[in-house]
Amino acid sequence: MKIEVDLKGGFLQSLKKEILSVLDPDERAVVETSTGELGNKPDAVKLGWLRMRTKQEWTKQRYVKTLNRAIEKLRRAAEEAGKKEKS
Repeated sequence: MKIEVDLKGGFLQSLKKEILSVLDPDERAVVETSTGELGNKPDAVKLGWLRMRTKQEWTKQRYVKTLNRAIEKLRRAAEEAGKKEKS
């Protein structure tokens, strides 16, 4: 089952803290960059914000890989939380 996630539609607000805790700091920064006010900005702005926030160099490739990894982790954590609630 493939889950489509609309990052701009209040995605982070609907997640519980324990689900967000599965992300490392870089993944959290990338998810924050992909949502909210920066979500509609050009990639150069996002990469600049990430560099400022994490004090590391960011490329488009690193950004995309980190975002995909973060979304996959969040999907798995949400599925596990859903299974626990059903039990």
